[in-house]
Amino acid sequence: MKFSNLLEKYKVPNFLIPNHFRPVEVYDPDEATEMEQDLDADRKNVYYTVYTFDETAAEIFKTKSVKDCFIDYQNLDKVIWINVDGIRRKDVRRLCSHFNVHNLLVNDIVSVGQRSKTDEIDEHFFSLLPMLTYNETLQLVEKEQLSILLGKNYVISFQAEHKRDPFGEIRKKLKNRLDAVRKKSADYLYYQLVDAVVDDYFEVLESLATRLEVLEHKAMAVSTQNSILLEISALRNEIMVMRRAMTPVKDVVFSLWQANSPLMDNRNSRFFKDVYDHIQLAIEYNEGYREMTINLQDLYMNQVNTRMNEVMKILTMVTVLLAPATVIGGIFGMNFDRIPLMHNQVGFFLTIFLMFGISIVMILYFKKKGWF
Repeated sequence: MKFSNLLEKYKVPNFLIPNHFRPVEVYDPDEATEMEQDLDADRKNVYYTVYTFDETAAEIFKTKSVKDCFIDYQNLDKVIWINVDGIRRKDVRRLCSHFNVHNLLVNDIVSVGQRSKTDEIDEHFFSLLPMLTYNETLQLVEKEQLSILLGKNYVISFQAEHKRDPFGEIRKKLKNRLDAVRKKSADYLYYQLVDAVVDDYFEVLESLATRLEVLEHKAMAVSTQNSILLEISALRNEIMVMRRAMTPVKDVVFSLWQANSPLMDNRNSRFFKDVYDHIQLAIEYNEGYREMTINLQDLYMNQVNTRMNEVMKILTMVTVLLAPATVIGGIFGMNFDRIPLMHNQVGFFLTIFLMFGISIVMILYFKKKGWF
């Protein structure tokens, strides 16, 4: 019996098997197609919005069928924008096949959860960006993948989910015949989409700043709660989510700014420079918020230590004030036959007076020293 068969018979875990004895997994296209169909079963609601426009006219229609998006773009002297809400992998491949998109780019579109990047293959420019939103209820930063394809006279944007619509302002501009987006080429629309995504980052940062301000007031409150520390830690985690999401976007926008492609008009490069400045500013804001959470945590710990010191100060003062009474009581409680004032009629009252008298003198002394 072969060694590999023995391993299989006794079900030895793979991590204990040397590499040259491990079974080889063969890629099965049919199996991959079946897997995509299973994943697409939950993607019933996919919407396609198609815009065709130039300086004189703009048309729009919405559909649930990918076949309606098969436009004869090569013979159309207009700019086309197809926005896809939801990822149904089978339909994405059909749509990309119509526009002759390279398979590597198609795989990037249908694979959700990738790092932001930009690439140019054949006659297409491709960018993958995260769209960020802040969930006020859960107090979490949520991400949604956006893939943007740029062709000669068309732009196709793929939104992985239906969480929000970041392109409302662009749609308004398309209705205005005098707006620049109606007069320029497809790469200017490409810039508008990227700029809209980056602008949304500032809305998320504003929500984080508001939450940071609330936590600052809580940390400064007299009745500081232990849950504040957990809230600060949770906020810092969300800021780190923003940092990990925005940092690669900076490289993407820089590549778009410096791109030397026939699909990009050199006159539009200055617009990507403006987006680069915006993403740089957003990252700086986010870093500032991260430092503020660290300072806020230090402030909270200082508040806790201050309150603890106040409590210890009071307890120490009470202990010191009761010490003379304890000493005097201990002296008169000793087992000796003859103790002064033990059998005197006023002995008890003199002892009480002595206890309180010493404590009062100590209070006056502490107050003179400014200890309380």
